[in-house]
Amino acid sequence: MARITATPAELALPVASLAALRRALNDEVGPETAARVLQQAGFAAGDAIYTVLVGRAGSGQDDGAADAAAAALGQLPGSVFWRRLSDLFASRGWGRLVHEDLHPGVGCLESSDWVEADPETGATRPSCFFSAGLLANVLGRTAGVPVGVLEVECRSRGDLRCRFIFGGSAAIEAVYAATLEGRSVEESLAELV
Repeated sequence: MARITATPAELALPVASLAALRRALNDEVGPETAARVLQQAGFAAGDAIYTVLVGRAGSGQDDGAADAAAAALGQLPGSVFWRRLSDLFASRGWGRLVHEDLHPGVGCLESSDWVEADPETGATRPSCFFSAGLLANVLGRTAGVPVGVLEVECRSRGDLRCRFIFGGSAAIEAVYAATLEGRSVEESLAELV
């Protein structure tokens, strides 16, 4: 019998797998730890998505060409980059992303069909933790600096869309703190310097 020695770069799983994983983690370790674990796993998975976004997957590029491709990605016009990112996620079944600048240094990605969302759960807070980690990695590697991502609307919570805001960690932490105090995302963004 032949042995399989190479691990494939990607694996297709049923969409329900993410929801089942979130439920199992919530039951085993509680919602706060589950959220952290899913975000960390998403961040780790971002390495592979970033590689595909850069165009290195299966291309056989040497390190110099791969570095040049990564640098070129960060220099793309915004409209081209955001379309490329949306097309990548849509082609893999995640859903379409629409980009919007919200404030200097803070942007937003939203989706009305994001696959991690589970509208049947009736969640009380945004719950696309894996996606937040994944996006933080991909956006941070593209920008060349750490990027914080915070989901502020979620179809799992009954919102019409999933909405991820992103930017420097300090800005995203300030928005998060303000929302915990009951202020809207727009109010918290207006308070940023």
